[in-house]
Amino acid sequence: MKKTRLLSMFIAVMMVLLITSSAMAETIVIGGAGPLTGGAAQYGISVEQGAQLYIDQINAELAASGSDTRFELIFEDNGGDDTEAQNVYYRLTESKGAVAFLGDVLSSNCKVVAECANEDGIPMVTASSTSYEITTDHPTVFRTCFLDPFQGVVMANYAKSKGYTKVAILYGNDDDYSIGLADSFEEQCKKNGMEVTAKESGSFSDMDFSAQLTKIADAEPDVVFVCYYYEDAALILRQAKNDVGVLGGDGISNIVDFMTDKKLLTKVVYCDHFDANSETEIVKKFKADFKAKYGTDVTLSFSATAYDAALVICQAILRAGSTDKAAIVEQIKTGTFDGVTSTITFDDHNDPIKSAFIMTFDESGNKTFIELLGNE
Repeated sequence: MKKTRLLSMFIAVMMVLLITSSAMAETIVIGGAGPLTGGAAQYGISVEQGAQLYIDQINAELAASGSDTRFELIFEDNGGDDTEAQNVYYRLTESKGAVAFLGDVLSSNCKVVAECANEDGIPMVTASSTSYEITTDHPTVFRTCFLDPFQGVVMANYAKSKGYTKVAILYGNDDDYSIGLADSFEEQCKKNGMEVTAKESGSFSDMDFSAQLTKIADAEPDVVFVCYYYEDAALILRQAKNDVGVLGGDGISNIVDFMTDKKLLTKVVYCDHFDANSETEIVKKFKADFKAKYGTDVTLSFSATAYDAALVICQAILRAGSTDKAAIVEQIKTGTFDGVTSTITFDDHNDPIKSAFIMTFDESGNKTFIELLGNE
């Protein structure tokens, strides 16, 4: 992004602030929730960190402009539990006065909270829930990540572009995310004239995938689409019976920490929301600011999509010039937002119009960008 564009955007936002700040409360509360404990804690932590980084930055800009308006993010742990996710939502919106909600993190939790937010008319933006149903018939609910069907289509198209004619699928039959990836990938492969030689499933609690992997190996596919999160995907990769290539969705992105033999990762290709190795000025600044605040590099793309989710919410409130729920939703729906993952606009399903980053790993486990792909 050019510096002149950044400057013009900043001036425009500051003009809105000076005009509207007197009409808004001095402190505007944004609620947020996700698993900060338990097996999925790193997802929740990455979302909270990315969102808080943007909140800190916009507050600094507001203070510099002379505005009394400030944003406060109250992000609470729901432990990945559906009931607690609902409890946290109501506690933040009813007791803490949150005018918008950033979350939820996991798709199962997000489905519950999306129903609540839509019923209340609360603007809600999830940074990480990729399930198609989250924004379906929920006009106040948006996302800054792409969704499961999109990932399946993109990876099927990538497979075709590499000349693969036979594919296999391994997915978790007890997880919405995994099922969604598997179904959309299979459908697109068939549209692309590719043969699905095997489709095997297991549970996310399984520790032994040898039976499924043996059947897949016997089917002799060119590549296997593994619809699991990082820890399970690492287990599968270690147990694989042959050297066939592995494709995956965004859930594989943090597999590195669970692999002793990093060379195995070179056969993995997956899609992600963000390329932390990008040399664009906006990404370099985001990475530097993130490390300065947290003392660590960006490891999960959800930190970036959460940064963008906070950006969308805050800028929509500033552009609306009020905390009126309907006005905020309208600004999100019709706005254009320059985030770190891309320039974001929303389609009729309240999903971001953006491409996927196709990524792999080198022999040391470093993420490597391959190409950008849409779902065409």
